[in-house]
Amino acid sequence: MDYREYSKAEAYKLQNAGGLVMICTRGVGGRYNLAPIAWSCPIDYAPVSRFVCVLDTGHQTFTDLSASREFAMALPRPSQKDLILQCGSVSGAAADKYEAFSIPYFGANRIDVRLPQGITGWIECSVSRVIVEGTSALVLGDVLYAAAIEGFWKERFHYVDEGTSFAPGAEV
Repeated sequence: MDYREYSKAEAYKLQNAGGLVMICTRGVGGRYNLAPIAWSCPIDYAPVSRFVCVLDTGHQTFTDLSASREFAMALPRPSQKDLILQCGSVSGAAADKYEAFSIPYFGANRIDVRLPQGITGWIECSVSRVIVEGTSALVLGDVLYAAAIEGFWKERFHYVDEGTSFAPGAEV
């Protein structure tokens, strides 16, 4: 077998195949925001599921959830790739992404955030802990509510790096 060596800086790509989420927040000024985040995973399930998301501390999403102490993880479909790229291309501090990209949405169940229509599901969380390391923050969220369509996992969008994404059983 031929193995390609990865640099220390690129090694994350070997385990970066988790489903991308759109972190949905509401800022102190009332602006709703959403941002694509590729690094998130469950870290506990009993008595309540808990997730960790890695966020850049300089981004508006981190500022929003630090203030509100809540967020939702929207589970986008591969067909929403353009939306994901658009939302990742501009800061929520500089623009209202829902307005700028004409994103249709619906309200979450337990918290005040907007969720983009067409997602396969979502998870609403309260922030239980934040651990800052350099310019990154590990945000731990306890689940308040979760819902998804039947077979949601078949339609999850996975992001490895710019130019490399996939969905289970599909090309994107």
